[in-house]
Amino acid sequence: MAFFFVQMADPQFGMFAFFSTLTDEEVEERWRRRLFVRKAPEIITGFADESRLYTLAIEASNRLKPAFVAMCGDMVNDPKDQNQLDELFRITAMLQDDIPIHWVSGNHDVGDAPTTESLALYRERFGPDNFSFDHDGCHFAVINSSVCYNPENVPDEWESIVQFLKDDLSTARANGCEDIILFTHHPLFLERADEGDGYFVIPRDRRKVILDILHEHDVSSVFAGHWHRNNHAEDGKLQMVVTGAVGYPLGDDPSGLRVVKVRGDGVTHKYYAMDDLPDSIAL
Repeated sequence: MAFFFVQMADPQFGMFAFFSTLTDEEVEERWRRRLFVRKAPEIITGFADESRLYTLAIEASNRLKPAFVAMCGDMVNDPKDQNQLDELFRITAMLQDDIPIHWVSGNHDVGDAPTTESLALYRERFGPDNFSFDHDGCHFAVINSSVCYNPENVPDEWESIVQFLKDDLSTARANGCEDIILFTHHPLFLERADEGDGYFVIPRDRRKVILDILHEHDVSSVFAGHWHRNNHAEDGKLQMVVTGAVGYPLGDDPSGLRVVKVRGDGVTHKYYAMDDLPDSIAL
């Protein structure tokens, strides 16, 4: 078992334009919430910045030839804007046919508090939001972390995710998989597994439910986005990796993507800025 995949997050078509319209007071308010928005010198329209950055990411994937691409959510800023969706899919279509892309739902794709309607629309556009797949002896699971963040409108969906994880990971272990990796949009935590609640992480009560399942089945890694910057933390043997945005950064980390190597001796990874993308990857 030796392969690599590319993880991306938050291309978020329309975000540059949205942030360019913020007042000084609105920028300041976001900084207080650790959303490090930069004051735009002028109003931006369209999504030329997102198109350029996402095109670089897709071109890099075609050049590197990963086993697959995992896109960890917030594909667009406004799911009601068909132009944003059309541009996302236009550029995604440039990905070579032999490189699968696995979509992970984000809060901008289904809402901070998903509804039956928003989930149905997402599934129509992107396919299932809770699913799994295998590659070369490794098992990968995907869950809708927006439901985990706030299931008040769809409580049955939260229960379904819990049951899905239990059943899916049990089956994977029974089938003798060598490693299990989980993809989400929201990080489970940023510093410690028992840290307090906040906008960027799954609330502690539901986080514990998920972590208990992951530890029971010896999951090695969780890869997420949402924070628009990089972060790495651990809970025992579990590593919690947050990847910076393909699109608009909200910290010091520039727009980029992550290359994840999976080998018999573990999972390693490196984040690459868009102006420093490699020509090849050595395993």
